[in-house]
Amino acid sequence: MKSFSQELKNRRVYRTAIGYAVAASAVVQLAGTVLPAFHAADWIQQVLVVLLALGFPVALVFAWVFEVQGGAITRTRALGGSRSLANRRRLWMLATVGLAVAAIVSAGYWFWHPWTKTAPRPTNFGLANPADVPEKSIAVLPFENLSDTRQNAFFAEGVQDEILNDLSKIADLKVISRTSVMPYRGGASRNLREIGQQLGVAHVIEGSVQRDGKRVRVNAQLIDARTDAHLWGETNDRDLADVFQIQTEIARAIVAQLQAKLSPQEKAGLAERPTPDLATNDLYLRAKDIVNSYLNAEDPRESLLQAVRLLREATTRDPDFVLAYSYESRAHALLYFLNLDATPARRLFARAAVDTALRLRPDSAEAHVALADYYFRCERDYGRAQKELAIARPTLPNSTPFFVLAGYISRRQGHWTEAESDFTQAVRLDPRNPNAVNLLVDTQVLTRRYFDAIQTYDRAIAAGLQTPIMAVRKAAIAFAATGNAPALRAALASAPADLDVAGGETPMRIMLALIDHDYDGARAALAASPRTDFQEVDFSFYYPRAWYEAVIARAEGDQARTRISFATTRRILNERLKLKPEEPRTLAVLAQVDAGLGRKEEALREARRAVELMPLSKDAYDAPLVLQGLAQVYTWTGEKDSAIEIVRQLLSSPGYLSHGYLRTDSAWEPLRNEPKFQELIAL
Repeated sequence: MKSFSQELKNRRVYRTAIGYAVAASAVVQLAGTVLPAFHAADWIQQVLVVLLALGFPVALVFAWVFEVQGGAITRTRALGGSRSLANRRRLWMLATVGLAVAAIVSAGYWFWHPWTKTAPRPTNFGLANPADVPEKSIAVLPFENLSDTRQNAFFAEGVQDEILNDLSKIADLKVISRTSVMPYRGGASRNLREIGQQLGVAHVIEGSVQRDGKRVRVNAQLIDARTDAHLWGETNDRDLADVFQIQTEIARAIVAQLQAKLSPQEKAGLAERPTPDLATNDLYLRAKDIVNSYLNAEDPRESLLQAVRLLREATTRDPDFVLAYSYESRAHALLYFLNLDATPARRLFARAAVDTALRLRPDSAEAHVALADYYFRCERDYGRAQKELAIARPTLPNSTPFFVLAGYISRRQGHWTEAESDFTQAVRLDPRNPNAVNLLVDTQVLTRRYFDAIQTYDRAIAAGLQTPIMAVRKAAIAFAATGNAPALRAALASAPADLDVAGGETPMRIMLALIDHDYDGARAALAASPRTDFQEVDFSFYYPRAWYEAVIARAEGDQARTRISFATTRRILNERLKLKPEEPRTLAVLAQVDAGLGRKEEALREARRAVELMPLSKDAYDAPLVLQGLAQVYTWTGEKDSAIEIVRQLLSSPGYLSHGYLRTDSAWEPLRNEPKFQELIAL
């Protein structure tokens, strides 16, 4: 055996075995990302694994029998002569060992692969299996407006919304949130069975509202969405002043029909009204929708400012409107956090509004959520934010905004399982809510579970959520995994030409043009957008237009234009730092700007300072982005080994940096010829 082992070494069989194992592993990992992204059947990957396993003993035999010399393949040694029998035996032994190893590897892969041992996946939503739908689940569909004026249409929506809010306070029920039911306006064409499947509910409420002077008629019906059976119905014809009482009575009747358990607090909650004034409540509802959907707004700044105006008008009409103060605080906090208005005054507005809400009602769950949001966005105090959420959680069992915020904060703390659980619950309650779906997808992308992320989008589409941006984002996920530029390019080409949600698509178009060294195309993509700032993959930092002008000029080799554009970017970022001194994300981008200007020492000092201010232990979401900034500075200043080590670190933990970007994005071009980098992006 000793001589046999030496013979294996001499014939480079060991080296062949190791090389084959590394190459096969890379192929399997790449296939595991690429095939699901294109919805390939599971059996294709299974066959690939079997073929690779069978190739292992073949590679060993080939290494034993042949060698490569001078570019030609020759036999290593003749198998005839006195040692012919011994050589044949060794060859058969080698082949047998290879087959045994292949069988063990195949069996192990088969056993541990998700098709037999399923990894945690998001709870199904959209086209739900009827057997999986909770019996005590309900969707309150938009009530039909039987009045004449547009104002009364808002009134009808308010009636529906209050019934929904009453039911959502009950922990024993699953109640679909408002965003997901509003697309079902217009009762004539409703297919209730299909709606029940899309939303994952057993029951729906339909109704109508007719307002005539000081009288109002409200009709409501409870229907089993699985059978179309009418379970309960009631018509109330009363004075307009009794409308809130009508809503409460309808909610109580539904609770009784579904035999839902009520706690004493929930019974009391059914009788509460947010405001006695209908017009004031309408202002609140309009602003609430804006705040809850800011991620999908074309212009988040203007949308949030509009929400503030609506909410201030609401609190002027009703100074005791706790929910309006709570949402006003959240709008201010978003403006501050997203650097849309990062002035100290905006932060003070956020705190003042939530303090007013808590002064008016210290036990308000929504006010405690608003305070958690303030601690999260304005002070980055995730511990205190979690304490506020813990106060609110028991009384908000069906609140999508609550679960979204809880997921945000858990993600910042590096509690990825808890974050995904909260986002999954948000999507379960609001399957047609783009914000909730995007955040769940985003978390799966951060943990590099690209196939799960694409499946989440597919489920949302099955639930009826179909927007042009979804096809682009699915292609962007596949690009992150594989660097498949043609697929992303095709998705953008088929989308509306002006699609640029919060400026997120323009950077994609620029990146794709730079991959092709199409500098005119990159400039044209930037010129096509009227925006002055743009978001990238993380949807929380805005890059000024001058940044992309500099990036394009740098890639083209136009040093003069690069310096001018980077200098402009530098002035803009320094203005931001006056409002938020030593803000890590801004400092990290400023460091990259200085690297682009050739200020190596200054760039390294700024980037390292940003990492000190935002370590992984402080913020598991922002810290990798800040650390990526340091890697980029090292890349642009010639410190390639340091850059590669940071890239290696980033790929070993959750984050946006991925093999697809590293293989293709021009920002990493200086590292492409480095063997260590090539080895890293090949895994």
